[in-house]
Amino acid sequence: MRRKNIALFTAQPEAAHEVRIINGIAAQCKKYGYVFSVFTPMTHLEFKRAAYVEAESNIFRLLNFDMIDGLILDAVNLLVGQGKEVIAELLKRLEDHPDIPVVSLEMSIGNLPVVKSDNEEALREMCRHAVDVHGKKSICILTGPKGNEVAEERLDICLDEIEKHGISVSEEHIVYGDFWYSSGDELAKRMAGGEVSLPEAVLCTSTHMALGLIYRLSKLGIRVPDDVIVIGFDTTNEGCCNDVILSAFDAADAASAAGTVDYIRGIIDPGKEILPYETDIKKMFFNGMSCGCEPEIEHSLSVFRRAAYLVAYNSSSDHELNEISFGRLMESYCLEEFTASRSPEECFGKMAELIYLLRPFRDYQLCLREDWLEESLPGLKGYPDKMVVALSAKVTPERNYDVNRSPVVFETDKMTTLYDDEDPEPGIYYFSPIHFEGITYGYSVLKRSFEAPCELTLVYRTWLRFVNNALEMTRTKSQLLSLSARDSMTGLYNRRGMNLKFDKMLLEKHMGEDLFAMVIDMDGLKKINDTYGHEEGDCGIMLLSTAVKQITRPAEICVRAGGDEFYIIGTGKYDTADIDERRSSFNTILKEQNTKAGKPYEITASIGFATEAIDGETILDTVINRADKEMYMNKVARKR
Repeated sequence: MRRKNIALFTAQPEAAHEVRIINGIAAQCKKYGYVFSVFTPMTHLEFKRAAYVEAESNIFRLLNFDMIDGLILDAVNLLVGQGKEVIAELLKRLEDHPDIPVVSLEMSIGNLPVVKSDNEEALREMCRHAVDVHGKKSICILTGPKGNEVAEERLDICLDEIEKHGISVSEEHIVYGDFWYSSGDELAKRMAGGEVSLPEAVLCTSTHMALGLIYRLSKLGIRVPDDVIVIGFDTTNEGCCNDVILSAFDAADAASAAGTVDYIRGIIDPGKEILPYETDIKKMFFNGMSCGCEPEIEHSLSVFRRAAYLVAYNSSSDHELNEISFGRLMESYCLEEFTASRSPEECFGKMAELIYLLRPFRDYQLCLREDWLEESLPGLKGYPDKMVVALSAKVTPERNYDVNRSPVVFETDKMTTLYDDEDPEPGIYYFSPIHFEGITYGYSVLKRSFEAPCELTLVYRTWLRFVNNALEMTRTKSQLLSLSARDSMTGLYNRRGMNLKFDKMLLEKHMGEDLFAMVIDMDGLKKINDTYGHEEGDCGIMLLSTAVKQITRPAEICVRAGGDEFYIIGTGKYDTADIDERRSSFNTILKEQNTKAGKPYEITASIGFATEAIDGETILDTVINRADKEMYMNKVARKR
């Protein structure tokens, strides 16, 4: 029996809200021995570049319901922008999978069950901190949009707690906003202009509104916390990086996310123990400067360190095992390394060399559609039936990297070959899209142990963007190389393409075999051009090329060497009987092509053959010249 697999749909996983819910789900999955699979675009679904977001959200279509036992939807992220289309498709698909338990987090989606965050105690503690710790009595509450379920709930809790302390909040100090910086910015202007009287404290039900308020107040000459204190809710890293470090309370996202796993467990493992997710309200408050408390410098510094772009880093052996910083990623110049590659093989090789930049991880896979190098890729909603693991890496017990660049084809329904029924350790799998603008190439799979940090960082998102750009650059170079190696009229290899293919052919070590060359030259092209025009001459060349293609074997090279001259190059065992049979087949096919074309002229050709045993001194041009001489003798004889 495979392990139970719980899936999550979210977006922009390095953001604070997403980090909390991923940590909450991961904690419970670890307790229950479940696999945790996260399907996530690396950007917000309201991002303004529509084609980019469409390709990012394609990752949700990868999910095979037969491979999971429950699905959690991060509704806050999925009910905006491109997410609305994702949800509509998902609800339609769920009709065929009525037995899969699906739960929405925080907000309602259709008729799906909802697990909401219980933020009441944290919100009440925020109010108590302003009143009991700092003695504030004139309080303003800035919440989200009027009528919004979450905004109204948070407002009601704050008003109730403040009233319990014998304090009333005036109508002018009950302010609705949009949970974003702009709301705080607007309130600051109204306070500075006297439209709203300046209170002693402003309680903001989102961190972003608090940061917008502090910034604009300082610009307008109102000091925080000297003139007014500000406390935020739903902490983000931005609060630690502010000029005035924000005092804020964490939202209970982790606990509610853990609750979604418990809900699903009750369905898929009925009767089994539900283990509690422990929370400590004291650990959910981060002292900053905005309320007048002594800031938690260590916490702020840890946020700075994760975000810092350092051009030098500690390379000692034990420090090497730590998570890679953004500066370390950029100073590796991996973007330049990837995009400078001259071939797909070289590009994957560079990725393999720099795979350590994804630490910490257990396994990594780069899964691409088989036709990703094609010039014109068909538009995709979802993924092809088969994918190719173009690059995979596994961390060994010695903390080395076992990298495999040999392509492995697998059925897309499996989603990844990393799912292993015999794996004794569950873990967290991140599925993220690989694309360039609106062109879907495939997806990336990163597996981490539950013992490692579960959250992704800007490092991983940037790595994937580098991969996206490198694949597009490699694809473009491959197309240009193909164009330079192909004849534009017939699509056959030109002389340059012939030499490139022949070099690769010799690398396959054909020692002891024969090098075969066949030269085919059209008869009477000038007469056709002079009598019927060059357009008809081109038709004759195309007719001849069709016949040449039909007698070319799969392992041979078919070449348009010049205007009306063609080559077939091969290696293997060739004898006189075989060569005579090829000549006969060609003449038969050419006769059929003439009959089918119905032209007022007949296309004929002269043929020459040559073979030579392959050794270390074999020269292609020598064999071609011998075949060319035989072709010329054949042409002269036929003219006579």
